[in-house]
Amino acid sequence: MENNNENIEQNLPEEETVEQISGTDALIGVLTSPGETFETISITKRKNYWVLSVLISVVIGVVVTFIFFKDEQLISGLMDKQRDQLEKQMEEKVKEGKMSPEQSKQTVEQAEKFMDPKSIFFQIIGYGGVVVIPFLMLFVLSLIYLLMLKFFKAEIDFGNLMNVVGLPMIITSIGAIVGLVLSVLLGKLSSVSPALFYSDGKLGDLFLKIDLFTIWYYVAVSIGISKLAKISSGKAYGMVFGIWVFWILITSALGLIF
Repeated sequence: MENNNENIEQNLPEEETVEQISGTDALIGVLTSPGETFETISITKRKNYWVLSVLISVVIGVVVTFIFFKDEQLISGLMDKQRDQLEKQMEEKVKEGKMSPEQSKQTVEQAEKFMDPKSIFFQIIGYGGVVVIPFLMLFVLSLIYLLMLKFFKAEIDFGNLMNVVGLPMIITSIGAIVGLVLSVLLGKLSSVSPALFYSDGKLGDLFLKIDLFTIWYYVAVSIGISKLAKISSGKAYGMVFGIWVFWILITSALGLIF
């Protein structure tokens, strides 16, 4: 009987094992077939796929910032726009009696010192931002999604959640390159968004945020959350895009206030 049992066990088919994908394949996969890529990640041993994508994002960010700072037309146009907005705000405060004309003039002069693109302060903010922001975005978004998924009673490993947030950053990196090319060609800050057709005032600033590559990024994140957290696509898309829209509304409101 024991020999028969052994023969039966030997004849049973082995469970099919899914091979872990490489970092490069994961990067390509999140661009071409995010569903299949995240499905494979969900059933294989956890690996930090986000590292390569985030590092690429940092490198591209530094290069894009360097080229942007070297383009006199782009940087001067951006500074002029910021200066005009500041002067209008100061004029309104003077009219409302909240500030004297002398205080208004002094505030604008002090701001211009910080707004000088050749100043060390401006360079630190510019380059420091593109290095820190991808990592900050990675951890903050992962934490927010983790808390939201707890609300849905969904289980997901935090490391894999970082893969969901970080791996698609290759999409926003491509968007940064496309945005730079458009900005150089048009002579003003641009993106693949409604801002191509209307870029004036606060509405134009809002349109800049609603670009094609950002939407593509959040679509990939939604797919990743659906696959790894085992929740419906509707819940994943609702959560991800709901948080994004809320963020846009908050930052836009703060921009109007300050």
